[in-house]
Amino acid sequence: MKPLWKTLVILTAIAGATIIAISIFQRTNQPSIALTEEWIATQVADGDSITVRQTDGSQMSVELCGIDAPEMKQGEVPAQALSNKAKQKLLKLAAAANNQLMIIPVAKDSDGRTVAEVMARGESDTEISFQEELLKSGLAKTRLGGVECPNQIAFENAQRLAIASKTGVWSQDKRK
Repeated sequence: MKPLWKTLVILTAIAGATIIAISIFQRTNQPSIALTEEWIATQVADGDSITVRQTDGSQMSVELCGIDAPEMKQGEVPAQALSNKAKQKLLKLAAAANNQLMIIPVAKDSDGRTVAEVMARGESDTEISFQEELLKSGLAKTRLGGVECPNQIAFENAQRLAIASKTGVWSQDKRK
């Protein structure tokens, strides 16, 4: 009977230690930024900036992670080529998703905006990456340096498709 008693005590101690370890791990391993948040698009500023809000009314300005779209006119600085098309593409992507977006926060930029990947649910519940769509259309380029996005490789592949098909910014003659 004594060996059985010892075995039960040891197994109980191991089970207790395991439960405590799991509890501590779960408390200390919580992500500081939510992995995915659902938001409603309220405004598109340009081809890589969008304002979103949640049902509680909180708003957030989002810079699309990993891409750089042509700039809109700012004061005396004229708009870059295709800047309006990039903005229109972003508006269409949001509208196609009934403005229901999934925001995957990655970081904050120097202006306090959230740098994030932006997605929406498409047909058959597939996820549509706004960054990939802009890149495939040649309406943005991958951003060099800065924040590393979770889907950076997919973004680079999307850009390669646009370069190969000479679409958007890649169709312009660089000799001008």
